[in-house]
Parts: sequence; structure tokens; C-alpha cells
Amino acid sequence: MPALPKGMKPRYVHVIDAVWHINEPNGQDTGTARVGDVSAFLGVTTPSITKLLGELAELGLVVKHADSTDRRAVTLTLAERGLDIRRIYVEEYHARLSQLLGGLTSDQCETTVRTLTEALRLMQQDANNR
Repeated sequence: MPALPKGMKPRYVHVIDAVWHINEPNGQDTGTARVGDVSAFLGVTTPSITKLLGELAELGLVVKHADSTDRRAVTLTLAERGLDIRRIYVEEYHARLSQLLGGLTSDQCETTVRTLTEALRLMQQDANNR
């Protein structure tokens, strides 16, 4: 993955991608994503997402829209720069990974999944035993 621009945190890319996915069924111009949706999508607390979205709005990556029917509600869209960040750090990155890993066989992928699953199980077991 190319280096992130100065001031950009990796977690910003995750939030940008979440907003994009939540808005995708209605198009990127229609803000249907809400803070709680992003929080649920990422499995992160709402206060954490609220803070990150505030930072992203200050950076001009996310646009907050006041809901006309509920003054407390805010919907979110990605600014043009946010869409660019997603294209570079999600779409192009995944396309590159597909090229790099495309030659792996099904057996190799299944072995990797089994190995990682077992490693995770062992780490969780160790954490529970402490």
C-alpha cells in the first residue's frame, strides 16, 4: 500500500470505506450512513466513531448533513477527496493484492485459512488462560 498522506491515519481509511459501503445501495451522493451505522459496521464504539468522523470532516474527507426531520441526526457522504482516498487505498490496493495472490491455488488458500484460524484459536485460548 502506498504511504498515507501526512496526517492520515490508517483507521481513517476504514471509516471512509465503511461510509462508502453503507451509502453504496443508494449511491454516493445520497447520505444514508449515520454515525451508529458506521459504528456497527466496524464494530467500534459510537463515541470513537464520532471523534473520527469529526476529524475526517475537518480534513475535508467526509461531509456531514443535518437531517431535516431530526436535528440530532446526521447523515454522511464522502467528499471528493474521501472518494479519492478510498479509490487509492482500498480499490487499487485490493486490485494489486488480487494480482499478487491470484496465482495461489484453492488448496494453498484453504491451508492458509486453516493455519490462521488455528493460530487465532491458540491465541484466544492463551488469553483466556491468563
